[in-house]
Amino acid sequence: MSLDRYKQINKLSSSFKPKKISPFIPTPTDKDYRNGYIKRYFIQKANDSGSPIYEVKRTSFSSFDNNPFYKATSILWRIKGPNEDVKKSNNASVQIGGEIIKNLYLYLPNLLQFHKK
Repeated sequence: MSLDRYKQINKLSSSFKPKKISPFIPTPTDKDYRNGYIKRYFIQKANDSGSPIYEVKRTSFSSFDNNPFYKATSILWRIKGPNEDVKKSNNASVQIGGEIIKNLYLYLPNLLQFHKK
């Protein structure tokens, strides 16, 4: 009887296929700089807070957002304005995103990334 149960469990676990993650680095456009910010999307395996954090495209993000195997968050990233204001704003965004992906601050150490005055 336990062999039958093993085969059932094994069949279920073999049907799980990890999603392909395509890392992405955004390139702000002139329109983004006129707006002053971009939206950034991040995912991480849900069962391992030490696993890599990936930045992904918005289109990829939607397939991870409701997947129980992944944590997913998006943040607004300020790219225009005085240095101190941009740092303060982006730090707040990282803290908000960090409520879902705890170590997001390690992925985003440069709070002035993509910044233009």
